[in-house]
Amino acid sequence: MTIVTSLYVHVPFCRHLCNYCDFYKQKFDKPHAQREEFAAYLRSSIERHESIMREQSAQWAPLQTVYFGGGTPSLWDVEGAKIWKGMFPLATNAEVTFEVDPGAWTPEGLTAWEEVGVNRYSVGTQSLDAEYLRILDRAHDRDETFKLLRHLAGKNFSVDFLLGAPQGLKNRDVINELEELLSYGPKHLSLYILQPAAGYKLKAKIPDDEITSREYLAVSEYLRSRGFHHYEVSNFALPGFESRHNLRYWHGESVAALGPTGTGYFAQGPERAYRYKWKPGRAEVEIENLTLKELELEKLYLRLRLSEPFRIDDFTGVMDFEKRLESWQKRGLVLRLDNAWQMTPAAWVILDSLLNELFSAATT
Repeated sequence: MTIVTSLYVHVPFCRHLCNYCDFYKQKFDKPHAQREEFAAYLRSSIERHESIMREQSAQWAPLQTVYFGGGTPSLWDVEGAKIWKGMFPLATNAEVTFEVDPGAWTPEGLTAWEEVGVNRYSVGTQSLDAEYLRILDRAHDRDETFKLLRHLAGKNFSVDFLLGAPQGLKNRDVINELEELLSYGPKHLSLYILQPAAGYKLKAKIPDDEITSREYLAVSEYLRSRGFHHYEVSNFALPGFESRHNLRYWHGESVAALGPTGTGYFAQGPERAYRYKWKPGRAEVEIENLTLKELELEKLYLRLRLSEPFRIDDFTGVMDFEKRLESWQKRGLVLRLDNAWQMTPAAWVILDSLLNELFSAATT
């Protein structure tokens, strides 16, 4: 029996469709009608999800983590909190994360969501530079960002920060932006490198890998000097404020999902897993049953994204893994800790190429 205690909910509303984003979303221009339509979709999805759980011998327990992502969940507002109230029981110490964008929230809405369990926010900041906010096609401005950050003062919140933005008329000073952000007291920061959708019109202005790598390493060094733990490729946290929900993904644990394109995963032992993804148009899913080889490679991929030390014998089917790690050690990409190994930020900069080395060896 698979016990499920984590849930992701994809809320597709956006007040503006940023030109670089390829997440599933809808222009939020008919609020009441779209909220009603989404509520109906969720109710149908929950009914379908119960049948999936029966088929997969899975069972709910009080939720320990919930993550509302999107899209812009904060546009669901008070009406959404009323719809969501009581849908799923929460554990007493649950972590409930709610994504909120500057300029796309109301004080009443956030209060309503806190009343139904939200105790952690993820803020879609991306940049504090006015020029780069325009380049990134963001709907908000600096003043809207500061208004939200002041409202969240003293609360548990994370901020999203984007690197690799198309180059503007002036060089971007990411450290100066981060100094300003940290003055508002975020407990967590998620750092992303721009991966634009196909046909992105500013692709020619995206900085090359060398520039972006230097930017990434500079940010990592700066945040670590300010007391943040670089605990995953894209994530930094003050001690004790790591994202419990996202750690479930990285540790290969079960996480259910609802909402269009939301992807759920049931861990069914060391040799089996079941993944499903919700279709946007109707409450139905695409299904993927992972093979043992796929599970082994995914476990390796996820494990190398974390700063937690790992042992070679945790993995099978990777040819000459220890020799590769020794070669990476000579290049300063991994650390050897007694009988374990630990990835470094320098390795994460080129993680895709390192994984290609391993995966090509594992599949030969």
